Amino acid sequence: MKAALLYEKEDVRIVDIPTPSVGPTDILIRVRAAKICPTDIRKYKLGSKDARIQSLPTNLCHEYTGEIVDKGELVQRYDKGMRVVGYGFGGNAEYAKVNILQDYPYYFESIVELPPNVSFEEGTFVTPLAENIHSVVDQAGCRFGDTIIIIGSGPMGLMQVNVAHWCGARVIAVDLDDSRLEIAKEFGADYTINPSNANVVEYVKKFNDGKLADCSVATVGVPSAIKQAIDATKVGGRVVLFGGAEAGTSMLFDPNDVHYYERMVVGCEGIGLAPNFHVEKRLQAVRHIADHKIDVKRLMTHIIPLEDVAKGYELIEKKQALSVVAIP
Repeated sequence: MKAALLYEKEDVRIVDIPTPSVGPTDILIRVRAAKICPTDIRKYKLGSKDARIQSLPTNLCHEYTGEIVDKGELVQRYDKGMRVVGYGFGGNAEYAKVNILQDYPYYFESIVELPPNVSFEEGTFVTPLAENIHSVVDQAGCRFGDTIIIIGSGPMGLMQVNVAHWCGARVIAVDLDDSRLEIAKEFGADYTINPSNANVVEYVKKFNDGKLADCSVATVGVPSAIKQAIDATKVGGRVVLFGGAEAGTSMLFDPNDVHYYERMVVGCEGIGLAPNFHVEKRLQAVRHIADHKIDVKRLMTHIIPLEDVAKGYELIEKKQALSVVAIP
């Protein structure tokens, strides 16, 4: 089968490898669409220097969809022909094998079915949307009537703006790119701030009846964004560090800004780490897309053949695309 594998930094090769054989607890998915995730870009740029890459060559994609074409004799929950959202790595290929008992029950419960009105391309947004629901609802604790700041209006930040909007919150989007802020308004932002020409804290108070925000999310892992999130959050509010930082990143801040104000700074990884793995968020994401509460097509700026996946990485790196979906 055809696959796109990362051999070293900025070295992606289209190769022919054997189609995976199916064991007793495996399902085999014919991949129909594979989306590039922001973490794929970091691994593509760093190669073996990325701490999360265990070995090379590797298949980076973990946001993919397709149909089940084969299954092991012990698999009962899934049937051949089912249209599903895959789980785990392996999406940059014509076929992906998933052992549904790996890390049980997480893989078993994470392969979710796509309804007929959600295309394979749209379905690639189920995994990242689930992560953004987890960030806004579980980690930030956003509730109806809250004011939330979403710092960063890339595709992940835009999805969080949408989720917060549907939670009934007052949503303030922050980004250095005015064009991205305009898209944030389409996704439900009530107010926008460009910190290059405005003081974030002052404008949050201006938009929020003189008060700081109830909660905030830094969707980019840069110190300035994290500092903005902390400073603009109220006494007792929650600050979510959603965006991963480059290896070795450090920052200086006054711990009293957290201590005396009882601000809670929490991390966010995927849809949670065991034992707090929120698999229900994947089902919620499917419903959110199927019910047309979010237009993920607006985020899907490029659809490319799998052979051009390296070009897709470069498009996102250079901010010439929001999201790129590859078709094997």
